[in-house]
Amino acid sequence: MSITPPKKFVGLHAHSGFSTFDGLGYPQEHIDYVRKNGMDAWSLTDHGHMNGFGHAYLHAEKLNAAGANFKFIPGCEMYVHPDLDAWNLDYDIKRAAKRGDESALRILRKQREELVTPLIVQTDKDDEIVDISVGEAGLTVENEEETKSGKFNDPIKRRHHLVVLPKTSVGLERLFGLVSRGYTEGFYRFPRVDYKMLKEAAKGDHLIVSTACLGGPLAYEAFSHLQTVEFDDLNARLLDDPTLLERVVNSVGNGYEMLADAVGTKNVFLELQFNKLNAQHLVNRAIMEFANRNGLNEKLLVTCDSHYSEPDHWKERELYKKLGWLNYREMDPSKLPQTQEELKCELYPKNAEQVWGTYHATKEEYDFYDDSIIAQAVERTHDIAHHVIGDIHPDRSMKLPSYVVPKGKTDDEALIDICKIGLIDRGLHDNPKYIERLKYELTVIKDKSFSKYFLTMKAIIDIARKAMLVGPGRGSAAGSLVAYVLRLTDVDPFEHDLMFERFLNPSRKGAPDIDTDVADRDLLLNMMKDEWGDENIIPISNYNTFKLKSLVKDISRFYGIPYGEVNQALAPVERDVKRAVFKQGTDKNLFVLLYEDAMAHSKTFREFIEKHPEVAEPIQVLFKQNKSLGRHAGGCIVSENIANRMPLIKARGELQTPWVEGMNYKHLETFGWIKFDLLGLETLRMIQRTIELILQRKEGIESPTFAQVSEWFNKNMDPKVLDLDDQLVYKNVYEDGKFPGIFQLANRGAQNLFRKAKPKSIVDIATLTSIYRPGPLTAKVDKLYLDAKNNPENVVYGHPLIEEVLKETYGMIVFQEQIMKLCSVVAGFPESETDNVRRSIMKRKASEADESLRQARAIKKQFVEGSVANGVDASLADELYEKILFFSGYGFNKAHAISYAIDSYYCAWLFTYYEEEWLCAYLEAMSGNDKKRAKAFNEVRKLGYKIVPIDVNYATKGWTILENKTFMPSFLSCKGIGEAAVDEIMQNRPYSSIDDMLWNDEHKWKHSKFNKRAMEALINIRALESLDAVGANATFESYKHMHEVVINQITDIKKSTKREPERGKRLFKEHVMNASGMGAWSRTELAQRLVDNLGSCNASSLISENLLNRFTEMSLTPIDEYHGKDIYWFIITDVVPKRTKKGKPYLLLTVSGDSGVNERMYMWGWDKEFSVGKYSVCVAEVDRSDFGFATRQSKVKVLR
Repeated sequence: MSITPPKKFVGLHAHSGFSTFDGLGYPQEHIDYVRKNGMDAWSLTDHGHMNGFGHAYLHAEKLNAAGANFKFIPGCEMYVHPDLDAWNLDYDIKRAAKRGDESALRILRKQREELVTPLIVQTDKDDEIVDISVGEAGLTVENEEETKSGKFNDPIKRRHHLVVLPKTSVGLERLFGLVSRGYTEGFYRFPRVDYKMLKEAAKGDHLIVSTACLGGPLAYEAFSHLQTVEFDDLNARLLDDPTLLERVVNSVGNGYEMLADAVGTKNVFLELQFNKLNAQHLVNRAIMEFANRNGLNEKLLVTCDSHYSEPDHWKERELYKKLGWLNYREMDPSKLPQTQEELKCELYPKNAEQVWGTYHATKEEYDFYDDSIIAQAVERTHDIAHHVIGDIHPDRSMKLPSYVVPKGKTDDEALIDICKIGLIDRGLHDNPKYIERLKYELTVIKDKSFSKYFLTMKAIIDIARKAMLVGPGRGSAAGSLVAYVLRLTDVDPFEHDLMFERFLNPSRKGAPDIDTDVADRDLLLNMMKDEWGDENIIPISNYNTFKLKSLVKDISRFYGIPYGEVNQALAPVERDVKRAVFKQGTDKNLFVLLYEDAMAHSKTFREFIEKHPEVAEPIQVLFKQNKSLGRHAGGCIVSENIANRMPLIKARGELQTPWVEGMNYKHLETFGWIKFDLLGLETLRMIQRTIELILQRKEGIESPTFAQVSEWFNKNMDPKVLDLDDQLVYKNVYEDGKFPGIFQLANRGAQNLFRKAKPKSIVDIATLTSIYRPGPLTAKVDKLYLDAKNNPENVVYGHPLIEEVLKETYGMIVFQEQIMKLCSVVAGFPESETDNVRRSIMKRKASEADESLRQARAIKKQFVEGSVANGVDASLADELYEKILFFSGYGFNKAHAISYAIDSYYCAWLFTYYEEEWLCAYLEAMSGNDKKRAKAFNEVRKLGYKIVPIDVNYATKGWTILENKTFMPSFLSCKGIGEAAVDEIMQNRPYSSIDDMLWNDEHKWKHSKFNKRAMEALINIRALESLDAVGANATFESYKHMHEVVINQITDIKKSTKREPERGKRLFKEHVMNASGMGAWSRTELAQRLVDNLGSCNASSLISENLLNRFTEMSLTPIDEYHGKDIYWFIITDVVPKRTKKGKPYLLLTVSGDSGVNERMYMWGWDKEFSVGKYSVCVAEVDRSDFGFATRQSKVKVLR
C-alpha cells in the first residue's frame, strides 16, 4: 500500500549555540535556515536554560513585522529527576556509606523507604564522592557522548532530558519559573527539576512535554533492563525476546504514567528520532510498542533534535564540541568524522521531506516500523505547533519593585513628595527657575511612567550613601534636576548649563539610564540584598565569544600546532590590520579583528593559514560563537518575584540573568527589565581612604567611621561647598604637570594636552577629556582647540547667539549638548526636539546612506531657515550646520564630562592641600597591581618622596606616612603576617633590639600570635632594620645569619626559655656564635624570598636607595614604564643564549623594572664575550616590537 509522504513538519526539539559546546549558531541563524527550508514555525529547546530566548523571539518578531508569518515557540529541554527529595536522601546515603557511618545510614534508609519512588543506591566504599554544591552552578555544557551512552544508572548522577513547551503565555511564565527552580533548588552538576515541580508549573493545562532523545525518561526505562549490555551493542532486535519486551514496555508505561500525572495525559507526547544509532531504534521500538498497545499512536511525534543551523555545518559542530573540553581531555583530531556518511546523527533543521528521507534511510533493517504511523507522527508536529500551542508572548511591561513606593501613595505622588523635600534640602525651594524646571521634568517622567524608576534609583543611592562615597554623576543623568534634588547626582544642571532633554524627553524611546559610580560596588550589592533579599537583586550576564585570535589559538591547540608558532603568527596581526583599515575618526575601542582583514593585511597570519588550512576551514562558522558565560561589570536588575518571571541561571554561586544588555543586544529592557548600572570606581575609594588618613593625622581619630568620612566630605568637598575655581589647584596639578593618581590623567598623552592647555575651570577639564579620544585626536581637534584657547581674540563666532553657545569651548563644538543648544538657541528648534535632531545628525549609518542624506538635508533646510529667522545670515547658518556635521562624529556628552571633571578636581584638590595623605592612599590603591604599583612608585619618587621597605617598628595594617616625606607599605602586603600578628606587634612595640622583640622584662617569650611564620616572613623581607640587629658590630652578620638562629633554632630556644628564662637567652647567644661566618643570601636567594613573601620582587628591593635616587635625578624610568624608544633601567632575572635562523648569536633576557613584572627582551649584536649575570642592574636604550623589548649589546651598560 502506497503511503503519502508527509508534507508538513515543525522542529519541536532544537538547540542553538546557547547549548554551549553542543549546539552551534545563534537562534536567528537557525530561524533563517528554517524559513529557507520551507517551514513556518520552529521551537528552541536549549539544554536546561532559556538563554537564547531573546534572540529567537525578537528575530521572529522582526520577521513578522516585515510580513513573514512565522511562529516561534519557546521551550526548554530540561533535566528532570523523578523526585529530588528522594535524590537528596540517596546522596546523603551514599556519602554516609563512604564514611562508614552505620548509624546515619540506618536513619537515612528508613527515611528513604517512606518515599514512593525508591532507587537502588550503590554504596561501594571505593566510589568517589564528588561534592558539587548548589553554589558551584555554572554554564551547563551538555556532553553528547555521555548522553548517548549507557551511563544512566548511577542514581546520584541520574537526570533525564525532557522537552517542555508552553501552550500559552501563562505557560511561558510558568516555564521561566521552572527553569529558575532548576538552578535554585535542583542543581547538581546540571540544573534539575522533578515531577512535583513540573506538576505545579503545568497546573491549568499550560504545558506540554515530549520525551526527548536517548537521554529521556522513557529511554532510561528501556535501558534499565539492559544494564549489562554495552551501549554499542544495544539493538532493537534485543526486544525480539518477548519476556524482555514485556518488561521494557511495562517500564516505559510507568515512565509515561509519571509524566501524565505531572502534566495531564493529553499533554504528553512520545518522541521518535531517526539516526544511525542502534540504541535509538531500540527506544523507538519500545515507545511504539507501548503506544500501539495503549491506543496512544496519536501521541507519537518525530523530531530532528537539531543542533546546527545549516546542513554543511556538521564538521564545525564536531570541532566546536571538542573545543569545550580542551582543558580536560586529550584530543585526537583523527577521530573527527571526515564525511557526512560517518555521522551517526545529522542534526540540522530538516523539513518534512528530509525527515522522511532520513527515516527511510535508517529503518531498512527493521521491520517494526509502520510508514503510515510515522508519516502521521511527522505531520503531527505541525498540528501541535499551530493548533495545540497558542500564540506565546512574554510580559513586556516594566518590572520595577513595589517595595520602593511608600504605602498609600502612587508612584507619581511619592516621587513628587521626595522631590519637594530634596529641593528644600538643596536650598532651592525659593528659586522660580528651579521650581519650573522641576515641574517640567516631573511632568515628562510621569507621562512616560518612569516615576518608580527614580524611586528605585533613590532607594539604591540612599543605601550606598550609608557606607561609601558616591560619584557626583555619570552619563547624561547629570543633566536632570530631579536626579540632583534626589541626590542621585551632585551636579547642579543650571550651574553647568546641562540639558534634561539629553537624558530624557517626551519623544525619546526606551527607559532612562542612570549610571552611578560608587566606592565599593560589591559591598553595595550585598547591602541591597540584605535590605531587599538576594532573589530581588540579580546581576546581568554577558557572553564571552570566540574572537579571531582566541579561536585560532584553540583550533591550533586541538590540532597540536606548536604554541610558539601560533603566537609568532598572531603577534603582529592586530597591528597590521589596524594600520591598513583605520580611517580618520575611527574609534579604536570598536575595533573587531576579522578573518578577511587578517588575511588581506597580515603577512604572518596569511602564511600561517596557508601552512595550516585545517585551522582556516572552521573559522567563518565558529567566529563569535559562545565560549563562556560572564557577568556585566556593574549591571543588575532590581525587582521582585524575578525567578518566576525570568528563567534565571546561576554561575559561581550567584544568580544572574539569562539575557544580556549592552551595545549589541538589549534583551532585558525589551522585556521590561531595567538595568541599573552600579560601577565601582577606584578613584572614589582613594578619596575615601585619603579622608580617613586626614581624620587620623589631622583630627586624631584613630579609626574613623564612614559616617565621619561622609561628614568631612560634605563639609569640605561637596561641589556646593568646594571652590571649583581654586586656581592654586589648577596650577599645582594641571599646569605644572603633577598627576599622581589624578582621575582620567594616567595617560602621558592626556597629561601633555593638559599641560599645554592649562585648564582653569571645570568646563576646561571636561573639554580636554572630551577631546582626548581617538576620533577628535585623529581629526586634530586638540590642535584646533589649543590654538583657539591660546588666541581667543582670533575666534570668530559670527553672531551673539552662536557665541552664547560656543564661547566656553572657544568656538569648538565639543559637546553633544552644544549641538542641541545650537538647534534651539540659534535655529529655534523646541528644546524637547533637539535630542532627536542630534541623534539624526550623529547616527548616520553607511547602510542607510540615502535615507540619512535625506534626513540631513531636511534638517539643514529647517536649521538654516530657523537661524535666519533669529537674525543669523543664511551663509553663516549654512556654514554653522556644516561645522555641526563635522564635529557631530566626535561630540561627547557634556553631563558626563562635567561629572568626571569634578571627580578629577576632587583628586587634584586633595593632592594640593593634603599631599601626603593623597599620595599614601594612591600608593595603597595601586599596591595590588604590579604595573600600576611601579608607575605610582615612580611618580611619588619624582615628587621627592621615599618609599622604604616594611619595618617591624613602623608599619601598620595600611600604608604608613612617616617623617621626611617617606612612605612604608602595609604589614598585610607580606604573606605570612596575619592581622592577629600585626595587632600583637603594634601592641608591644617599639622594639629596641632583637632581645626586646623576643623576650619580655621577665625574660619570658614575648609573643604568641607573632609566631614563627610571621617572624620568618619579616626576616625574609629584611623588615627588622630599626633594631640595628644586622651588620658590623651587630648581633647578626646578615639576615641569613638571623634566619638560621631565630627561625631554624627557635624551637630549642623557646623550650629552653620555658624551662628557665635565662637559659633560653644563653642558648640563643650560643647559636648566634655557632652560626657566624655563614655569609649573606645571594641576590638570587634574596629575590626568591621576596617573591615568596611579597608576591613579586621589584628591582628597588635589590638595589640601593642611592642608585634609585640617581635614576630619578637623571629622569631615567624603569622598563615597566615604557613610553617609546628611550633609555631605561632594569634588572635581569634570566639570561638564555640563542641564535637566529641565520646563526647569529643573541641573548634572550628576562627583565623587570620597579613592578617585579617580568618582560622578554632581545639583546641583538651579542659578541659572546659580553657577560651579564642574573639580577644585574642595567641601563640601556630600548625599543619594543610585537615580540617584546629589544636592545643592542652596544647600547647596554651593566652597573657593577
